[in-house]
Amino acid sequence: MSEIPPKDESSSGTEVRTRSFRKWQPNATLTPDQARRQTAVLRLAHDGLSSRDATVAFLNSYNRQLDGVPLHLALESEEGLLRVEQLLMKEKAKRQPVAKLGASQ
Repeated sequence: MSEIPPKDESSSGTEVRTRSFRKWQPNATLTPDQARRQTAVLRLAHDGLSSRDATVAFLNSYNRQLDGVPLHLALESEEGLLRVEQLLMKEKAKRQPVAKLGASQ
């Protein structure tokens, strides 16, 4: 059997706590404006892109046209949100088929 090492007599007798337990809190809390912009960009990206995976990848990856990460830009400012929205609208317009004139007669 293993022996328990003797107490160090020179210590002050107080134990050092190595871990404290407290209620978990998120690292960053969004302001109401940031939450609104986040909701707007998530909805638009979800509606405009082909899948959930494509939406997540787009929002969290660096985009050369925007010179930044779309989700970060949208959260930072109203201008960032507008830039991301404009890019998503352009991408959505590219994927929509063009209706032929006079085809519904």
